[in-house]
Amino acid sequence: MIRSLSRFAALAAGILTAGISFADEQVLYWMINGNATVQKWDGTSVNVSDFFAEPGVAAPDSTGFAARVRVIGGDIPNGADRFLDVYIPGYGVDVGGGQYGVDFTNNGGYWGAGVPTGNQSPVGAYGSPEYSFVVELGNFDSDDNWTTVAWGAAAAYNSLGDYTHTTFDLNPSSMMVWTPTFFTIVPEPSSLLLLLIGGGMIALRRRRNAGHPSALRQFAR
Repeated sequence: MIRSLSRFAALAAGILTAGISFADEQVLYWMINGNATVQKWDGTSVNVSDFFAEPGVAAPDSTGFAARVRVIGGDIPNGADRFLDVYIPGYGVDVGGGQYGVDFTNNGGYWGAGVPTGNQSPVGAYGSPEYSFVVELGNFDSDDNWTTVAWGAAAAYNSLGDYTHTTFDLNPSSMMVWTPTFFTIVPEPSSLLLLLIGGGMIALRRRRNAGHPSALRQFAR
């Protein structure tokens, strides 16, 4: 179920109209199911549901986990947040709501984000080769602030043709759905900073060694 669905009720008519206007637009069908795994920094991999249950993965006041599709490449500045919108059956397209993602829930015996028939996200202006899509897994705190805990590999728009359709909610069970199953844990800010510092020191040391006489002699051999 989409996070905070009740916040769309007041705008249902307007959003539904927007959804109809997207009827002929390309729509990416995607979901994350219970088969997904997350690789940790020690090289081991765990099932995504077990990963969510590990200490420190959820925010202290977490209200649940969700998945969202980030867009990168093209004219998007590095670090800028761009996400695919999500179609909400019965309401229409939640324009600008892609940052909130789709909650991990149990649905008719299936567990995941968008199971079993997939989420429907209009591709919009990102339907060209220079753009790629990355599924992020994250959790929310009580104020609905998102924290990314794992991410998948980037998939170029051109590689997702089998999962891109030109219709909303038309017998979605018959559509092929992009279902990434491999994710990598996102380092904590402190760990990432240490990695960056360590990498910088190694690069500096290599540059210094490259200019050292012994290094030059060795290179000349």
